[in-house]
This record gives sequence, C-alpha cells and structure tokens, in this order.
Amino acid sequence: MKFLLRLSAALFLPANLFASVSLEFQLGGVEVPAGSIAVLVADTAGNGFTAPPTAPGTALSAGETIGLDDTIVAVFASSDLSEWGSLEGFAGFAPEIRYDDLGVEAGQDLILHVFPGRAAGDPIRSGEPHVSYRTGDLGQIAPGSTMEFALPADGGAHLLATLIPANGGTADLSMIDLAPLPYGDGSGQLSGQLSPNAIHTYFFELTIPGYLDLSGSGGDGLRTELYGPDGSLLASSPGASLGSDLAAGWYVLRVLRETGGTGNLDYHLAFATEGIVLPDLAVGATARSLIGENVLGGATGQIVSLASRRARPVLGYATLANRGGKEEILSLRGNAGGPLCAITYLGESGNLTGAVVAGTFRSPGMDNADAPLALQVLFSPSKKKLTKKRGKRSITLRRTFAATLTAGSTVTPADPDKATLRASTR
Repeated sequence: MKFLLRLSAALFLPANLFASVSLEFQLGGVEVPAGSIAVLVADTAGNGFTAPPTAPGTALSAGETIGLDDTIVAVFASSDLSEWGSLEGFAGFAPEIRYDDLGVEAGQDLILHVFPGRAAGDPIRSGEPHVSYRTGDLGQIAPGSTMEFALPADGGAHLLATLIPANGGTADLSMIDLAPLPYGDGSGQLSGQLSPNAIHTYFFELTIPGYLDLSGSGGDGLRTELYGPDGSLLASSPGASLGSDLAAGWYVLRVLRETGGTGNLDYHLAFATEGIVLPDLAVGATARSLIGENVLGGATGQIVSLASRRARPVLGYATLANRGGKEEILSLRGNAGGPLCAITYLGESGNLTGAVVAGTFRSPGMDNADAPLALQVLFSPSKKKLTKKRGKRSITLRRTFAATLTAGSTVTPADPDKATLRASTR
C-alpha cells in the first residue's frame, strides 16, 4: 500500500534507547467532519470502557483519564489524504508512547473514539458527540498492520491501520460515519443509504429547549435512536419516525438496521421544531426598535429605558409571541403602578391593565407561524407629586418606575420569558 505513511528512520533505532512504542495510525476512509480528532484509549483495569459523555471536563490529551481508569494513549487529527478520494479519515504518527509515563501496559485493550469539530486538549463536554470503534477480529485490520486493537509489546514501531477495501483493507467502516444534523434553524432534511452493517451517526446541539420531530421513509428494518446529553437512550423507533421534547444540550441520532440484509437501504429524514411552546417577549422605545425577540427563558438584558421629561407621560412598546411549533394560549402578567406613577397596559381591544395586573390576560391561540401580539405600556408620572419648588424654579424629582412583564404557557410546560420597560423622570 504505497499510500501508507512512511515511518521515519528514527523508528528503527533500537527500542531500548527510547523504552517506548512508536505508533503509526490510519483509519480510512470514513465520513467525519473536518477538524475531527481520533482518540486512542486503553482499558487499564480490564473492566470495559467508559463512554466519553459521562466524563465531562476531561482533557482530550495523552495521559488523561476518561472515567475511572481508561487512559488516553494518543490523539490524532483528521486527514484528507488524496489517496483516499472523497472519503475522509485519519492518518497520524505518535513517535513516542511511554508506557511507564502513561501507566499502561502491553496487552491492554484499546478503543478508538472519534469526536467531531474538536482539537487535542479540548475538554470533553456533557453529551459529547462521538462514535467509537474497536475490534479483536484480525480480518478487520489492514493486512499490513503489525498490531491489533491492543497495546503491543513495549518497544519498537507498529502500524495500526483499519481501512475499507478500496484503500487496501478489509473493514466495513460505515458504522463510524459521523455528520452534523441539519437542525441549526429547527428544520432540515437529509438522505442517506445504509449498507448491510452500517450505522450512521448524526449530532446536533440545542442552545435552548426544543423539539425533534423526525419523519421520513426507508425500507423494512430501518431504525432510529436518539441519545441525550448524558449519553442515555431517549427514544427509539422502528422506521424513520419519532418525536421528543428536548432540553438544551448535545444530542446524537443514530440510523441503523434492525437486522442485517444483502442490499443497501435508502432513507430520507425530515426535521421540524414542533410540539413545544416558547413564550417570547420583546420590548422597545418604539414599535420598530424592539429588543428580546427570540431571546427566551427570561435571559438577562431584556430591559429598555425610557425618558420622561418634566414628568410627562411616556409610551413603551412590547410584543408577545410563541416561537414554538405547538399552538398555545399564552398568559401575560405585569405589575401595577403606584401613587407616583400610573402604569397602563394597552392592546388592540383597549385597556388591558386589569387583566395584565391580575395575571388573567390570555392571548389568542398562537404558534411560530403567527405574528406577535402588539402591546403598549403607558407610564403616567404624577407631575404634581414629582415637581418641587426650589426658590423660584420648579424641578422634577428623578425617579425610575418599572413595568416588568412575564409571559408563560397556559397548558404545555414551558420556561416563562421576562422583559422590562423602565421610565425615568428628569
């Protein structure tokens, strides 16, 4: 295999000069996102491997421990060797793996974890997207390899190559394909084809709570599995159909076959944000200068200040929306004014103050296809109480009054959103 990386001459120096192992590693071709890394891990206690999502904070560096006793032996960057064509993979070289320094021994089992979009030294995240691969079957190792998925005898240079037949190997590596799910804007679709032993793995992150509605088509034996931020199986369904409310975090979706087959299996998947309610408040000094749109869950910063010169009335604006795909009647509550400043809540139907202050205001049924409900908030400072005589001059006392709005769901559990309008006299 002329495309295999050539070992440097230093590898062939006597092993006892280094008291270490030199390892050339190749995994190709597989589909992984650009910038992925492969991490080779040893089972030092012989008790099986710990899944990476359960070890958040661990650095992806040689010598670090995943779980209680799985030690990272080496980290390899992804490669785009021209000999591998359009398929990606890994090709790297670890010139000096010192068993004593790492606390590992010859014969200990190895596993390969592949992480998308990561760099050596990055910490493992909760729910870290990954795929894992190992085999004790020599038929899955390229004929030119000099070791299995286990640490070789200390000293010397070794080659661990797992390649598809087109690249001179014997392995079907389609089960470690790894790609981002087109879910960034809450929707998307993709098509794929499963070979008899393939498992396609997709990952996505929700920065706010969401909903996965998966539908599609595929032949008999197709199965989908959804894994959550703690690595646990959340949902599994025969065929390309499942739905689940999701918290914020990383998720992994696997598409596989229930049983083996003799031919390829085509599938098509579609995604949508449906089934969840996301109350959303926005506020502004004008109807066209709102802040807080699509800022959900009462996140900080949704505050607008208004100036009331000489204690004159001042008007603020707000909108109420549901950014989720499930239709819902939303609630709205706001605080009352006081002796120094009356606060009036206005809508298309007139004065809404009584219902808003009592928390009984209800919107029409609305979802993310509906236009936001427009509101106005009128601050009416008491000019008499806020104006004082200083000699021959009249001055306006400086005071700040706040209307704090809270929007919520009336049926479906949802995080409320909050926004504030402040009026300051001067």
